[in-house]
Amino acid sequence: MNVRDDIDRVVFKLRPIDLAEMDSVSLMNRVDTKYAMSDRLLPELLTSISDDYRILEVIGVRKSPYSSLYFDTPTRECYHEHHNGRSSRRKFRMRSYTASNLTFFEIKQRTNKGRTVKKRVTIPGIAPLLAPEATALVEKVAGETVDLRPQIYTEFSRITLVGVDFVERVTIDVDLEFHRDQQHAALPGVAIVEVKQARATRESAIRRRLRDLQVRPMRVSKYCVGSALLDPSLKRNRFKRKLMALQSEAACYPMPGARPDSLLRAI
Repeated sequence: MNVRDDIDRVVFKLRPIDLAEMDSVSLMNRVDTKYAMSDRLLPELLTSISDDYRILEVIGVRKSPYSSLYFDTPTRECYHEHHNGRSSRRKFRMRSYTASNLTFFEIKQRTNKGRTVKKRVTIPGIAPLLAPEATALVEKVAGETVDLRPQIYTEFSRITLVGVDFVERVTIDVDLEFHRDQQHAALPGVAIVEVKQARATRESAIRRRLRDLQVRPMRVSKYCVGSALLDPSLKRNRFKRKLMALQSEAACYPMPGARPDSLLRAI
């Protein structure tokens, strides 16, 4: 049995939750803690926390396909603000939640107090031009017109968990792929775990278990990683070690018998 089959087997052992039940834990204003790890560790991780979380199920699907199109200014202001470590920054994207047949235009704002605030509007679908409702949201949030251009597409599969005892959501993204024009990059074997909490606490079940596995938090942006992989002209010196670690894990993924490293421990 390969690792993908093993993950699929384990996710169907968790108790399900539906979209309506998740309304109470939308956490549009939250604290995020991110991790990057080998997806070979997911069956063990998910099994060990199965009593502490329920898993989102939509029409029988528990590992849902997601597609996103990120927007940025012509000078890539969003990318450079993140690269340069600006504490207050934004990301703009269209995201299609395939299993639920919904598409949103979303703005994720990182505040200087370390919180993530997300605002979104429903749109008909992913397109290279902003719909009027998306433009209106940008102007409302930014307080001005912003020249946004389509930059990169991302595709991945997501597992979403909801805490039983904590007001907490966890997303686990695997099979990451990035596209821009005719360029393509992928990170097979890498899982991006994001723990979303109203207030940051290290005592939730998944954060304790990740510590046991020696997986440490790592700030990672799918938009920035994909942009750096697809466009070698972009400044990337502050991302270099993370990119090398992610690519190293992806490169070793197809090798039979490769050590299931919890990786990125030095980052």
